[in-house]
Amino acid sequence: MAIIVAAVMGFLIVSKIWSDGEPKRTITSTGIGGSFEDIAELAVEQYSYSNVGRFSVDGYKAFRFTIPLTGKNFLIAYDGVVKSGLKDVQDIAVDIKDDDRTISIKAPKSVVLSNEIEPSSVVVYDQSFNPINQLGVDDLTEFLKVQEGEAEKKATEKGLLDRANKRVTELLESQTEAFIEGTDKEGYEIQVKLS
Repeated sequence: MAIIVAAVMGFLIVSKIWSDGEPKRTITSTGIGGSFEDIAELAVEQYSYSNVGRFSVDGYKAFRFTIPLTGKNFLIAYDGVVKSGLKDVQDIAVDIKDDDRTISIKAPKSVVLSNEIEPSSVVVYDQSFNPINQLGVDDLTEFLKVQEGEAEKKATEKGLLDRANKRVTELLESQTEAFIEGTDKEGYEIQVKLS
């Protein structure tokens, strides 16, 4: 086994030394669909994060021993953003009561609108190059999905949605005040309720 490993390593080193430079990279894509949809999101708060994460799969085992060159891992750093606010501003309802001199605004509570890891921020610090069990695109997508979920959970625990709800309330109050200024509704009490 050691001879095979040494031979493979020797071949890789020699081929790297005598190579004619880096291989040509080709990136292509073909569109298979696309459509426009109306949205009415209102993003009001974001949680920005920077993390270092590790993906690791133990090597295969036989007779209680780990087989060399069968594990895989990588260590990367990345930045991301979790945004929250109203999913659809068309769900906001306004009720004006002239008798009470009140304007009641009902809006849904804030939700997480998006959670994205910025691809250009990803830095690879360590990566295995095992010929038997190589890293694949599915390994990276699984890792990113888990990391985004953890970032969303952390953002929520740190009060992202509470901050967004407060910001929505402030925006609805200030925009309504600006809208009614100089009208016969000026001076009405503005009541905002999130549900």
